[in-house]
Amino acid sequence: MSDPQTPVAPKAAHAGAPFGIMLRGALLPASVAGALTAVILVGARGSGALAGALLGLVVSVAFYAAGMAMLSRFVRSANPAQFFAVAMAVYLGQVIGLLLFIIAFHNRDWVDGRALGIVALVVTIAWQVFALRALRRGRIAVYDEEPSR
Repeated sequence: MSDPQTPVAPKAAHAGAPFGIMLRGALLPASVAGALTAVILVGARGSGALAGALLGLVVSVAFYAAGMAMLSRFVRSANPAQFFAVAMAVYLGQVIGLLLFIIAFHNRDWVDGRALGIVALVVTIAWQVFALRALRRGRIAVYDEEPSR
């Protein structure tokens, strides 16, 4: 027997949905990669690298998670040009902000600047790789829907 009801179309995702998917897909792997790098650096450079490595981990993950959360909330237009422009502007702002943070803290007595920079770099690379991986696996439709009549 068949159901006489008309099929229900899947709920369309808002334009910010890809960023939520990317946030969920990148947060844990980037954090783990940063933590493993911190452990390796503390083993190689001594306990003095702990503060710099942890600072690099926390700040990097916070910068990228906040950026993705912000994009997820504020980008509601499906206009591809606007979508891309906002995403690139936020990413550029994140990288510049992270760079300024590293510059500000790398010469502090209590921070191993090299450990800070290495962990931040590893988190940045891991975040990008796993965010793109999550986006590719998210299967988000990128076609225009037909207007209702």
